[in-house]
Amino acid sequence: MTELAWPTTEEERLVFFDELGLHDVESPRSDDSVPGAERRWFASDLAEGLGGTATTFRGEFLGLTLFAYDEPVENGERARAGYAAVRDYVSRRLGPPLEEWGTATEPACLWHPGPLMIDLYCFQRQQSGIMIGPDHADRSAAYDEASDAANAADGEGGPPEPDDRA
Repeated sequence: MTELAWPTTEEERLVFFDELGLHDVESPRSDDSVPGAERRWFASDLAEGLGGTATTFRGEFLGLTLFAYDEPVENGERARAGYAAVRDYVSRRLGPPLEEWGTATEPACLWHPGPLMIDLYCFQRQQSGIMIGPDHADRSAAYDEASDAANAADGEGGPPEPDDRA
């Protein structure tokens, strides 16, 4: 995935998806929490149960969120093993992660190859699994900025409101 040109337009995204064996399973829908963002679900021909969401922002392809190794239990062994296998594979291709965080049971890490960033998470709650998210870093930063602005406008985040009781 990191060796292919990262798409910008919808036409480029469709070619990219075809090369990766991914296909849309729904039409895009607006992301009400971030103006200018759209998401759609996709599936993969590579493995059963592998799929996720694709995001566009302001008409440009932002990135993917892939979900794998899902199991309907807390602290799933399959999710832990899947995280370790994917982390090792990506590390062999791109070098060690630039950042690691989380806990022993819910680790996370980040790579930053070229214009992309790739984050990997292991979830161990009511349902276990992993999530890997390759994104275009600059487009992701613009998306995050728009999300922060939308949350501030909705009263979520930002400085606390003044106390009128004084």
